Amino acid sequence: MSESHFNPGPYPFPEQPIKRERDLLGKEPPGDLIDWSHRKGEPRVLALLWMIYLLIATTLMFSHLASGYSIAPSISRPASREMLVIVIFGMCILWPMARFSQTIARPSIVGASVRDLFVILIPMQAVIWPQKLIVLGGWSTEVVLALTLHSAAWGLVTAGVISVGSILIAGSNNHARTRAIVTLASITVVILVPIIELVTLKGAPLSVSHANLGWMLSPITGIMEITADRRVLGQPAMVFGDHFRIIAAVACVGLALLVFGRALENAKWVARRRIDP
Repeated sequence: MSESHFNPGPYPFPEQPIKRERDLLGKEPPGDLIDWSHRKGEPRVLALLWMIYLLIATTLMFSHLASGYSIAPSISRPASREMLVIVIFGMCILWPMARFSQTIARPSIVGASVRDLFVILIPMQAVIWPQKLIVLGGWSTEVVLALTLHSAAWGLVTAGVISVGSILIAGSNNHARTRAIVTLASITVVILVPIIELVTLKGAPLSVSHANLGWMLSPITGIMEITADRRVLGQPAMVFGDHFRIIAAVACVGLALLVFGRALENAKWVARRRIDP
């Protein structure tokens, strides 16, 4: 009797080659990656949403300009000032709220915040520097530079607050409560000093030839202070040395928060925690 051979049938199936995703240029992802998912997440989503937000703020400004029969400084400057306030509100209020409601960034919380900061600040220049045009703000180079540095300084503070707050969330046993606390704290950083100014009226008697440093301790009122009407001094807006000194001090606070966040991030009590959404 002839020896029968075992027929394995259709198993095992031959191993199918892994199909790697290609980008628009036909390029495959590097290394062992099979798709481009690492390029489809943050901070690209933030960049897209931020560009849309800036577009909306700019549209509101031009709609304000369209309400007048002619473009005059009495119309264009208030519209520009309102647009800048809306933009700085998005950076210092909406950005932290968005990040505190999301999954904690990995592997570096501070690194993700710094990347976000560049995504926020670079497009902002497209709405700040055109304010030199007479049909918009008509402000001097010094004033526009102060606006740029002011936004950068408060961007550092916001990035530091997001870093520290996110690390506290990562190391917390009650994420929901901690998220609510750090969100409230980030809003308080923005509005606390102006509220104290309004209650105490400290700085109110100062003339337009002086810098109201209390208003510079908030990103929103800082925009109003830098662009305040100083036509009695011969210019539509003017900045002083005190403005730049307080901007530098705010930037130092932001850098200190980032360094503190990095130290917390390396602490064992945070590293041992599981970072959940």
